[in-house]
Amino acid sequence: MNGVGVNTETGYRDTDDLVRSLRAAFQAQRQGKGAAPAPRKPVLAAPVTLAFQTAPKSEAPAALSKQTEKRPHGKRYALALIGATFAGIMGIWVMNKTYAPEMYGNSGMVPAAIAHAEGKNYAVFDLNLNIRALRDAQLKRMTKTPDVILLGASHWQEAHKDLLKGYDMFNAHIHRDYWEDPLGMIELLVRNNRLPKKLIISIRDNQFTPVKARKDFLWEPGIPAYRAFTKRIGIEAKNYLDTLPLDRGKALMSLPMLFTNFTRWYNADEIPHATDQKTFKTLDVLLPDGSIVWADKHKALFTEERTKKESLSFAALRHNMPPMVDPDGVDAFEKMLEYLKQQGVEVTLVHPPFNPIYYDALQGSPYAEGLKKIEALTQRIAADHGLKVIGSFNPHAVGCTSAMYIDAEHANEKCLQKIFDQYVALDKKQGSN
Repeated sequence: MNGVGVNTETGYRDTDDLVRSLRAAFQAQRQGKGAAPAPRKPVLAAPVTLAFQTAPKSEAPAALSKQTEKRPHGKRYALALIGATFAGIMGIWVMNKTYAPEMYGNSGMVPAAIAHAEGKNYAVFDLNLNIRALRDAQLKRMTKTPDVILLGASHWQEAHKDLLKGYDMFNAHIHRDYWEDPLGMIELLVRNNRLPKKLIISIRDNQFTPVKARKDFLWEPGIPAYRAFTKRIGIEAKNYLDTLPLDRGKALMSLPMLFTNFTRWYNADEIPHATDQKTFKTLDVLLPDGSIVWADKHKALFTEERTKKESLSFAALRHNMPPMVDPDGVDAFEKMLEYLKQQGVEVTLVHPPFNPIYYDALQGSPYAEGLKKIEALTQRIAADHGLKVIGSFNPHAVGCTSAMYIDAEHANEKCLQKIFDQYVALDKKQGSN
């Protein structure tokens, strides 16, 4: 479930207008009929038409050389080819933004943030979306600062605010976070005057992976906020060339992705929209507290057999791939912690537990040894900065069973509840001292 060229102001406007019109039509139909809309054929935004013109035959004297005759035709052909290629790429770029607005639209996540500010949920095709942009849009519309904010990756996506009993929690998890992401999220919190008194910051196995060793691109939209934060606290940021959103650009220029995005809109029984409903047959739901609820069709996939198969397959893949650590990332992370301490923010570090099937299958492997190094690094950081550590990569230490997972890494609320119970117990103990 994942979802990218040349942009112009007009192209962006057309894209956003189309998305708005599609949603407006959808809402109108829902209000008129009181039911989910029937599949429709979306209208293409600002279609690009290419005109090819055959140059007139040359009337030059026969005495002219063949090289002289062909040169003008060759130039026109080359220019036409370049223009057609450019227009084609731009068309694919604009259409991918049009049919995957939640992932690539300039303001694709704003409707969700507006719905959340009104206390409503927002239904989406799936969780392949620009969640960093969503968090920024949500924070801009918050009317008060939560008691506790959770920063982490998708391991925490099912952590509803009710799991942290007695606290007003906002789950600011994002997909595939790396060490730049906590810095970028702190920048968004400060920028929007929503820095809380208490933060829970997750450290996953691949948190400190060097940029050049990453094989995904979901982290790329968060780089501007990360750079802004490095300027805020006066540390050096990563080289611009190392963090250019090249992979995201390649995806936007993908014709197969355009086909996938277009057919999804064309065949959809339900399209993204604000709602009071919490569950849908085909749509996942984003809740105002930052957590998610799976679509019925996705829940049906999460069988015990599938979870076991995926966990063992993932373990075999990771066996000889121990987590890597970028020293610059560790240093920047610690500088962030120093800043938070200066701001009077109480930070708790947490490790998300793995599926027992996955965790046990990796014991004795190079990966397991690397995991121990990450745990030791976390304990050293906590000791140096006077922080508490809760959770564990080891699910047995937390009390999570394989029945509480949908794959090797992602736990449901029953497992996550055990970790938040640890937090409440420690927080109350500290408050009584």
